[in-house]
Amino acid sequence: MNDVCVCIFSKAPVDGKVKTRLLPALTEQQACLVHMNLLEHCLSNVKHVGWQCQLWTTDIYHPYIKQQSQQHAISVHLQQGEDLGARMRFAFKESLKKYSYVVLIGTDCPDLNSDYIFQAIKYLQAGKKVVLGPAKDGGYVLIAMSIEFDGVFENMDWGTDQVLNVTCKRLQQANIDWSELAMQRDIDRPGDLAFLKQSYPALFIL
Repeated sequence: MNDVCVCIFSKAPVDGKVKTRLLPALTEQQACLVHMNLLEHCLSNVKHVGWQCQLWTTDIYHPYIKQQSQQHAISVHLQQGEDLGARMRFAFKESLKKYSYVVLIGTDCPDLNSDYIFQAIKYLQAGKKVVLGPAKDGGYVLIAMSIEFDGVFENMDWGTDQVLNVTCKRLQQANIDWSELAMQRDIDRPGDLAFLKQSYPALFIL
C-alpha cells in the first residue's frame, strides 16, 4: 500500500481554541485535554506499516505536536487555507501528487481505526472515486479520494448537520461515483461526553 496516504487533521492544542463546542460543560483546559487524548488515541489506532501517515496541523512547531510526531514517527504538515474546506482541498492536492489514494480523517471519532480505513481504501481500489465515513451529527469522520474534486469542499457550512447531505448532492451532480461506510460518532458537543466517558474512560481523564 505504498500508494496510500492517510492524512490526519488536528489543530495544535491551545486552551480556548480547540473543542470549543464542549464549553461550558468543560473548562477550556479540560476541553483541550480531551482534544489531546483523542489525538493520541487516533495516532495509535490508525498507524499501519502498509501506508504513509501524515499529521496535518495548524502549528507544526508546537511542542506537543513535535512530541507526538517523534513518538509516533509521523511526518507533520501545515494546514493551509482560510477555512476547513480550503485546508482539506490543499492537503488532497498535495498528497494526490504522490499517492494514488488519499484518506483524510479528523481525530474526533474514537471508534475510527485502521480497519475502517482499510474499507475506504478497498472501495477506492475497486474504482470508487470518493468514499465518505458518515458521522451521526450530519458531517463525516472520513473522506477518501482518488481524484481531485474541489467542488466537494467549496462554500460549505462546516459544523452543521447538512455537510454530508450537501457533499453527496455535489458528488451526484458531478456524476462522481462514491460509497459510504458505516456511520460513526464524533465527540463534538456536551451530549457526546457521556458516550466518551462510558465507552472510552481513559480518554476522559481530565
